[in-house]
Amino acid sequence: LSVILHASALPISPQSTGDDTLPKSIGIVGVGTIGSALARGILSSPAGHLPYMPKFVLSPRDAAKAQQLQKEFPDSVTVAAHDQGVLDGADCVVLAMPGSAAVAVIESLKFRADHHVISLIAALNFTQLEHLLGPQVDCTVAVPVPAIAKRQGATIGYPSRPYAEAVFSALGTYIAAPNEDQFKTMKVAGTLMGDFYMRQLTVQQWMASKNVDVQKASAFIGAIFASIAADSSDAGPTTFAEKVAEQTPGGLNE
Repeated sequence: LSVILHASALPISPQSTGDDTLPKSIGIVGVGTIGSALARGILSSPAGHLPYMPKFVLSPRDAAKAQQLQKEFPDSVTVAAHDQGVLDGADCVVLAMPGSAAVAVIESLKFRADHHVISLIAALNFTQLEHLLGPQVDCTVAVPVPAIAKRQGATIGYPSRPYAEAVFSALGTYIAAPNEDQFKTMKVAGTLMGDFYMRQLTVQQWMASKNVDVQKASAFIGAIFASIAADSSDAGPTTFAEKVAEQTPGGLNE
């Protein structure tokens, strides 16, 4: 695996991108939860984190999110009149529309041979994406999580591309799988997100049933889960086994 790892504890400390592989203009087709998170994470970067601030061209899909980003970052964000306008105004194109609309939208667009394309569409694998775009368009797929908005995300991608690495390493951790089979296997870890939040909700509800103030319960649950995860955020091959072994046999933590 090609791995860009950053922090030894949560929150993830994203890597400062110091070269020119970061796209100078990024167009996003589909400014939903993930598309807007990518834009926000880059646009809200602290001074010195990026070598320059890319210009963003957003599609009118999910108009409320696109307009909010334009309102917050007027010097860096333009909302295009239509999807093709996004491609016409950007060098790097991020496809983040729903899977149900993806094929029809992609087939309606005219991509340039010099475009770099990052697909965040879970329903399309790399082989399908490459077929839709044609061999002349340089492309890759990635599966980020919403925490990229805070530059604390973990993103799996395939195949490795310098422009994708530059974008996602600035937003947290970027890991490139060596082949499509391993990419499919590794992205399964992201499906645990709902289970993770449900566990937090269950504990919150249990504490509330025991008359714990909901605000205090929520704050503590968020912090304790982050603290537990911090101990393994820079995991190596033996980290998880070591953490299991550290728990006292028969103790509360086992």
